[in-house]
Amino acid sequence: MATIFTLVFSLTGNDMPKVDYELIDAQGIETTAEISNIETDYTVTVNGLHPTVISYQYIEDGQAIESEYKVLEEVKIEALAAGDDITIKSLNGQSAIKNIKPYHFPTTLFFLAPIPFLLFGLPFLLYIIVRTSKELKLYKYGQVKSARIVSIMPKYTIPFVSIGQGVKVHYEYETGDGNKIVGESVTSDFSIISDKRTGDTILIFVEPDNEYKSCVVPKLDALKNNWHINFE
Repeated sequence: MATIFTLVFSLTGNDMPKVDYELIDAQGIETTAEISNIETDYTVTVNGLHPTVISYQYIEDGQAIESEYKVLEEVKIEALAAGDDITIKSLNGQSAIKNIKPYHFPTTLFFLAPIPFLLFGLPFLLYIIVRTSKELKLYKYGQVKSARIVSIMPKYTIPFVSIGQGVKVHYEYETGDGNKIVGESVTSDFSIISDKRTGDTILIFVEPDNEYKSCVVPKLDALKNNWHINFE
Protein backbone atom coordinates (compact mmCIF):
# COMPACT_ATOMS: atom_id res chain seq x y z
CA MET A 1 0.00 0.00 0.00
CA ALA A 2 2.82 2.40 0.88
CA THR A 3 4.47 1.67 -2.45
CA ILE A 4 1.25 2.58 -4.29
CA PHE A 5 0.98 5.89 -2.46
CA THR A 6 4.65 6.66 -3.19
CA LEU A 7 4.10 5.95 -6.88
CA VAL A 8 0.97 8.12 -7.00
CA PHE A 9 2.79 10.89 -5.15
CA SER A 10 5.60 10.84 -7.72
CA LEU A 11 3.16 11.03 -10.64
CA THR A 12 0.90 13.84 -9.44
CA GLY A 13 2.97 16.87 -10.23
CA ASN A 14 4.87 17.22 -6.95
CA ASP A 15 8.18 17.43 -8.79
CA MET A 16 8.99 20.97 -7.64
CA PRO A 17 11.80 21.50 -5.12
CA LYS A 18 10.62 21.27 -1.53
CA VAL A 19 10.46 24.88 -0.44
CA ASP A 20 9.14 26.61 2.67
CA TYR A 21 7.31 29.38 0.83
CA GLU A 22 5.92 30.94 4.01
CA LEU A 23 9.41 31.32 5.44
CA ILE A 24 10.68 32.81 2.18
CA ASP A 25 7.78 35.27 2.06
CA ALA A 26 8.48 36.34 5.65
CA GLN A 27 12.29 36.45 5.64
CA GLY A 28 13.34 36.36 1.99
CA ILE A 29 15.21 39.15 0.23
CA GLU A 30 13.47 40.75 -2.71
CA THR A 31 15.41 40.57 -5.96
CA THR A 32 14.96 40.37 -9.73
CA ALA A 33 15.02 37.17 -11.79
CA GLU A 34 14.90 36.49 -15.52
CA ILE A 35 12.38 33.99 -16.93
CA SER A 36 14.11 31.28 -18.95
CA ASN A 37 11.09 29.16 -19.85
CA ILE A 38 7.33 28.88 -19.34
CA GLU A 39 5.71 25.47 -19.78
CA THR A 40 2.19 24.18 -19.18
CA ASP A 41 1.79 20.91 -17.24
CA TYR A 42 -0.98 19.09 -19.12
CA THR A 43 -0.77 16.02 -16.88
CA VAL A 44 -2.75 17.83 -14.17
CA THR A 45 -6.12 19.58 -14.48
CA VAL A 46 -7.75 21.60 -11.70
CA ASN A 47 -11.16 23.11 -12.42
CA GLY A 48 -10.37 23.07 -16.12
CA LEU A 49 -6.98 24.75 -15.66
CA HIS A 50 -3.48 23.32 -16.12
CA PRO A 51 -0.62 24.37 -13.83
CA THR A 52 2.17 26.40 -15.38
CA VAL A 53 5.85 25.85 -14.58
CA ILE A 54 7.91 29.04 -14.67
CA SER A 55 11.68 28.50 -14.88
CA TYR A 56 13.90 31.48 -14.00
CA GLN A 57 17.44 32.51 -13.09
CA TYR A 58 18.66 34.96 -10.48
CA ILE A 59 21.88 35.93 -8.70
CA GLU A 60 22.40 35.26 -5.00
CA ASP A 61 25.73 35.88 -3.28
CA GLY A 62 27.40 36.22 -6.64
CA GLN A 63 26.17 32.85 -7.91
CA ALA A 64 23.62 32.19 -10.65
CA ILE A 65 20.75 30.03 -9.39
CA GLU A 66 18.13 28.32 -11.53
CA SER A 67 14.72 27.55 -10.05
CA GLU A 68 11.20 26.53 -11.00
CA TYR A 69 7.84 27.72 -9.71
CA LYS A 70 4.53 26.03 -10.42
CA VAL A 71 1.43 28.22 -10.41
CA LEU A 72 -2.27 27.99 -11.24
CA GLU A 73 -3.01 31.67 -11.77
CA GLU A 74 -3.30 32.14 -15.53
CA VAL A 75 -4.51 35.75 -15.32
CA LYS A 76 -1.42 36.92 -13.41
CA ILE A 77 1.07 35.21 -15.72
CA GLU A 78 -0.64 35.43 -19.13
CA ALA A 79 1.50 38.40 -20.15
CA LEU A 80 4.80 36.82 -19.07
CA ALA A 81 7.27 35.39 -21.58
CA ALA A 82 10.77 33.98 -21.63
CA GLY A 83 13.32 36.81 -21.16
CA ASP A 84 11.02 38.92 -18.96
CA ASP A 85 12.15 40.10 -15.56
CA ILE A 86 10.09 39.14 -12.50
CA THR A 87 10.31 40.04 -8.84
CA ILE A 88 11.10 37.14 -6.48
CA LYS A 89 12.08 36.62 -2.87
CA SER A 90 15.10 34.43 -2.15
CA LEU A 91 16.43 32.81 1.00
CA ASN A 92 19.33 30.38 1.37
CA GLY A 93 19.28 29.27 -2.25
CA GLN A 94 15.50 28.92 -2.45
CA SER A 95 13.02 31.35 -3.91
CA ALA A 96 9.42 32.22 -4.69
CA ILE A 97 7.80 34.57 -7.17
CA LYS A 98 6.37 37.56 -5.37
CA ASN A 99 2.58 38.01 -5.22
CA ILE A 100 1.84 34.71 -7.00
CA LYS A 101 0.77 31.71 -4.96
CA PRO A 102 2.56 28.43 -5.67
CA TYR A 103 0.53 25.43 -6.77
CA HIS A 104 0.73 22.23 -4.72
CA PHE A 105 -1.05 19.04 -5.66
CA PRO A 106 -3.23 18.05 -2.64
CA THR A 107 -1.45 14.76 -1.95
CA THR A 108 -3.19 14.57 1.43
CA LEU A 109 -6.32 13.50 -0.46
CA PHE A 110 -4.61 10.26 -1.48
CA PHE A 111 -4.13 9.39 2.18
CA LEU A 112 -7.62 10.50 3.23
CA ALA A 113 -9.55 9.03 0.29
CA PRO A 114 -9.20 5.36 1.40
CA ILE A 115 -10.52 6.10 4.91
CA PRO A 116 -14.27 5.86 4.04
CA PHE A 117 -13.65 2.58 2.20
CA LEU A 118 -11.67 1.22 5.15
CA LEU A 119 -14.41 2.22 7.60
CA PHE A 120 -17.05 0.69 5.33
CA GLY A 121 -15.13 -2.55 4.81
CA LEU A 122 -13.80 -3.01 8.36
CA PRO A 123 -17.00 -4.55 9.82
CA PHE A 124 -17.16 -7.03 6.94
CA LEU A 125 -13.48 -7.88 7.38
CA LEU A 126 -13.92 -8.46 11.12
CA TYR A 127 -17.01 -10.58 10.44
CA ILE A 128 -15.11 -12.73 7.93
CA ILE A 129 -12.13 -13.13 10.29
CA VAL A 130 -14.31 -14.18 13.24
CA ARG A 131 -16.41 -16.55 11.13
CA THR A 132 -13.37 -18.09 9.47
CA SER A 133 -11.57 -18.67 12.78
CA LYS A 134 -14.64 -20.46 14.18
CA GLU A 135 -14.97 -22.62 11.07
CA LEU A 136 -11.28 -23.53 11.07
CA LYS A 137 -11.62 -24.74 14.65
CA LEU A 138 -14.62 -26.87 13.67
CA TYR A 139 -12.79 -28.24 10.60
CA LYS A 140 -9.92 -29.32 12.84
CA TYR A 141 -11.69 -30.60 15.95
CA GLY A 142 -15.36 -30.97 14.98
CA GLN A 143 -17.21 -34.26 14.91
CA VAL A 144 -18.99 -35.21 11.70
CA LYS A 145 -22.75 -35.62 12.12
CA SER A 146 -25.79 -35.77 9.87
CA ALA A 147 -28.36 -32.99 9.76
CA ARG A 148 -31.61 -32.31 7.90
CA ILE A 149 -31.71 -29.27 5.64
CA VAL A 150 -34.36 -26.73 6.61
CA SER A 151 -33.56 -24.08 4.02
CA ILE A 152 -30.93 -23.09 1.44
CA MET A 153 -30.46 -19.60 0.04
CA PRO A 154 -27.70 -17.55 -1.61
CA LYS A 155 -26.06 -14.94 0.60
CA TYR A 156 -24.41 -11.69 -0.45
CA THR A 157 -22.46 -9.80 2.19
CA ILE A 158 -22.41 -6.71 -0.04
CA PRO A 159 -25.29 -6.44 -2.54
CA PHE A 160 -24.32 -6.71 -6.21
CA VAL A 161 -20.67 -7.33 -5.29
CA SER A 162 -18.93 -10.70 -5.36
CA ILE A 163 -17.25 -10.06 -1.98
CA GLY A 164 -18.65 -12.36 0.66
CA GLN A 165 -20.78 -14.49 -1.65
CA GLY A 166 -21.86 -17.83 -0.27
CA VAL A 167 -24.79 -20.09 0.48
CA LYS A 168 -26.65 -19.82 3.78
CA VAL A 169 -27.88 -23.18 5.04
CA HIS A 170 -30.27 -23.76 7.94
CA TYR A 171 -30.30 -27.33 9.21
CA GLU A 172 -31.64 -29.40 12.12
CA TYR A 173 -29.63 -31.94 14.09
CA GLU A 174 -29.68 -33.72 17.44
CA THR A 175 -27.19 -33.30 20.25
CA GLY A 176 -25.86 -36.23 22.24
CA ASP A 177 -28.61 -35.83 24.85
CA GLY A 178 -31.36 -35.82 22.21
CA ASN A 179 -32.02 -32.07 21.95
CA LYS A 180 -32.93 -30.84 18.48
CA ILE A 181 -30.94 -27.83 17.34
CA VAL A 182 -31.47 -25.61 14.29
CA GLY A 183 -28.08 -24.46 13.11
CA GLU A 184 -27.02 -21.90 10.52
CA SER A 185 -23.91 -21.98 8.39
CA VAL A 186 -22.57 -20.12 5.36
CA THR A 187 -20.57 -22.12 2.86
CA SER A 188 -18.76 -21.11 -0.32
CA ASP A 189 -19.65 -24.47 -1.89
CA PHE A 190 -22.36 -23.47 -4.40
CA SER A 191 -22.76 -27.07 -5.55
CA ILE A 192 -25.03 -27.57 -2.56
CA ILE A 193 -27.72 -25.52 -4.32
CA SER A 194 -27.96 -27.99 -7.19
CA ASP A 195 -27.21 -31.16 -5.22
CA LYS A 196 -29.45 -30.66 -2.18
CA ARG A 197 -33.07 -29.79 -1.42
CA THR A 198 -35.01 -28.94 1.73
CA GLY A 199 -35.38 -32.12 3.79
CA ASP A 200 -32.22 -33.75 2.41
CA THR A 201 -29.45 -34.95 4.67
CA ILE A 202 -26.26 -32.94 4.92
CA LEU A 203 -23.03 -33.52 6.85
CA ILE A 204 -21.99 -30.98 9.46
CA PHE A 205 -19.13 -30.45 11.90
CA VAL A 206 -20.19 -30.18 15.55
CA GLU A 207 -17.90 -28.91 18.31
CA PRO A 208 -17.39 -31.74 20.87
CA ASP A 209 -17.36 -29.42 23.90
CA ASN A 210 -20.30 -27.32 22.75
CA GLU A 211 -22.76 -29.10 20.49
CA TYR A 212 -24.60 -25.86 19.83
CA LYS A 213 -21.70 -24.77 17.62
CA SER A 214 -21.64 -26.28 14.16
CA CYS A 215 -21.05 -25.64 10.48
CA VAL A 216 -21.64 -27.37 7.16
CA VAL A 217 -18.87 -29.69 5.99
CA PRO A 218 -17.52 -28.05 2.80
CA LYS A 219 -17.73 -30.96 0.39
CA LEU A 220 -15.39 -29.59 -2.27
CA ASP A 221 -12.72 -28.68 0.29
CA ALA A 222 -13.05 -32.05 1.98
CA LEU A 223 -12.62 -33.92 -1.31
CA LYS A 224 -9.73 -31.74 -2.52
CA ASN A 225 -7.86 -32.01 0.79
CA ASN A 226 -8.64 -35.69 1.34
CA TRP A 227 -10.38 -35.34 4.71
CA HIS A 228 -11.55 -38.97 4.46
CA ILE A 229 -15.22 -38.08 4.91
CA ASN A 230 -17.80 -40.32 3.28
CA PHE A 231 -20.51 -38.21 1.63
CA GLU A 232 -22.47 -41.19 0.26
